[in-house]
Amino acid sequence: MNWVQLFSLLAFVVLVVITLMRAPSVVTQPSSRLAWLATLSGCAAFAMVGVVIPLELLDGWFGGTNMVNLFQNVFATTAFWFLMRAARTLDGSRFSARSWWQLPAMLLAFTIPFILIPDRGPTSDDFIKLHADKPQLWAYASIYMGCVVFIMWRLLAGIRGRTPRQYVLIRVGAWAIAAASLLEIVYLTLRVLNVEPRESVELLGHGFVLPFYGGVILAAIGLAAFAFVRRTRGSVLTALRVLLLRANTTRGLDVGEAGADAYDTYRLAVRLTDIANSEELNWRERLILLAATRMLDRQMSAPTVVRMSSRPPVAQP
Repeated sequence: MNWVQLFSLLAFVVLVVITLMRAPSVVTQPSSRLAWLATLSGCAAFAMVGVVIPLELLDGWFGGTNMVNLFQNVFATTAFWFLMRAARTLDGSRFSARSWWQLPAMLLAFTIPFILIPDRGPTSDDFIKLHADKPQLWAYASIYMGCVVFIMWRLLAGIRGRTPRQYVLIRVGAWAIAAASLLEIVYLTLRVLNVEPRESVELLGHGFVLPFYGGVILAAIGLAAFAFVRRTRGSVLTALRVLLLRANTTRGLDVGEAGADAYDTYRLAVRLTDIANSEELNWRERLILLAATRMLDRQMSAPTVVRMSSRPPVAQP
């Protein structure tokens, strides 16, 4: 197993784990489906590299003419497109169905030059390098890499200015993927032009693997981190809601029927704030209110009156 296959296997394992972990949320949370489709498509793309099924056997099913290379890039482009759409909708934005045409258009754009490549066989994991002197191969691989750069640009533009820390992994991953794709286009151009010395050109080509596969892993982990944080935050909110309910009832307040969302937690925090405006809270109540308001700030931008309420009241002269 060479180092390219090693990176592919690592990325495949990471994506499989994330896909399986997120599978239950696909049914319960429709907003998670784009992210799940991204990791699922990524698994299919890396399966085409030959790390799961031997490449010769896999490509043999399709005639032994390196069709798996095309399938790999089709699945990869699909995965990147769903990744971009998922990342752009993480803040609650709605998915626009009008953009669906972009994906088939990109797939068609590099499929046509692939079909035109003469004598694509026999099966080889170095298909790109072996045929890099052919203009049709240059068009096929360069258009594919250009599509990846375009998708990463749209991803980065769509999440510009967003502050949650999980976006850092997605941004770094997207920049790495885009940089690797541009580097590959340069390499392909130098190869088709037969630029010498060949050793230096090949050395440039080796620079593609680490940032590309590393970027895929970082972006996938960043996407999965949102689901983990959301789930953890939901558990914390539930615990805080119970504590706020207990604090309110201990003070003799009628809190009504308790709900099970962030707005009910906010309502309970406001009731405890009303008490803090007239009398001093004990240390436990102040701690609960402080934790609740900080969490609510992240969830729903709680008003200043709630954020300030965790402080003890100022004594009146």
